[in-house]
Amino acid sequence: MKDAKEIYIATYEEMLEKIKKRYEKGVKDRLSGLQMVHDVLISSTEGAVELRRLLRGLRPFYWRLIEIEFSREEVERGLSCVAKARALARRLWRKYRRLLTILEREEARRAYVEGRGRIVSLFKRCRKGLVVLKNLVIFLQRLPSVDPNAPTLILAGPPNVGKSTFVRSVSSGRPEVADYPFTTKQIVVGHMDHEGVKVQVIDTPGLLDRPVEDMNVIERRAVAALKELNGAVLFLIDPTSSYMSVERQLKVLEGVAGLLRGKQLYVGVNKADIASAEQLEEAYRRAEEAVKRGLALKVYTLAAIKEEEASRVAAEIVSNLLRRPL
Repeated sequence: MKDAKEIYIATYEEMLEKIKKRYEKGVKDRLSGLQMVHDVLISSTEGAVELRRLLRGLRPFYWRLIEIEFSREEVERGLSCVAKARALARRLWRKYRRLLTILEREEARRAYVEGRGRIVSLFKRCRKGLVVLKNLVIFLQRLPSVDPNAPTLILAGPPNVGKSTFVRSVSSGRPEVADYPFTTKQIVVGHMDHEGVKVQVIDTPGLLDRPVEDMNVIERRAVAALKELNGAVLFLIDPTSSYMSVERQLKVLEGVAGLLRGKQLYVGVNKADIASAEQLEEAYRRAEEAVKRGLALKVYTLAAIKEEEASRVAAEIVSNLLRRPL
């Protein structure tokens, strides 16, 4: 996510280390020493202010991804703790700055030690929250940037049916492709050009035939994309799979159809280059039954590994999407 790239939040231990290094370089007097402590703590948590601003304007898709990995309550608690610490630290800095200018030497020394300890302790209370916020920023920085207004084609389906291969064939996206289930663990975004229109093509992790509440973290990332992103969905099935029967794959299709809130849903019977005629015929027939039941709009037979075939399917779906925007 581009907006998170410049945000930095230090942990409590990292802030103490910065303060220690500044002391080692030397401070002129107690006043400048106290100011240094205050400034390091405030500057090291400036990112928390930027993070709170970013989260307030975040789209539901990103929030859904965040809530898979983090407790929203812990995030809010961390932000609140840091905000209070920053406000109180400024107040204490003003108080003890005045005291250091009017007190005699021994009293000034005690005021300095007391003020420094009180300011630092404010941020010590936020120690756990700072770790949560730092990890959240790192998580956001690794998320793909998704344009909510761009036409979007979302690939969905069980593990190892060829979603990543399709994305690589039709777009700039480069998800990992391997011959084992759950290769894709994150949302991957690529782009394709369709008659001068830039289209997002999104690869999602594989789904199993089970309720959302029983899904693992990887599957819930796919659900977030399917529920929160606008666009058309191409659900791929693999008639050659020994991992999951066509019947079970179409059970997953039923679950996906229930998540889409009226989005256009298509089925692609993939791996036509290696499937037998009997496998293709059976898979196509079963997928057509899903169309008749109103779960999907159309069934395609294709080999996603062949760029021309995958691009033909993608172009037709995107053309339909642009004619009937959601």
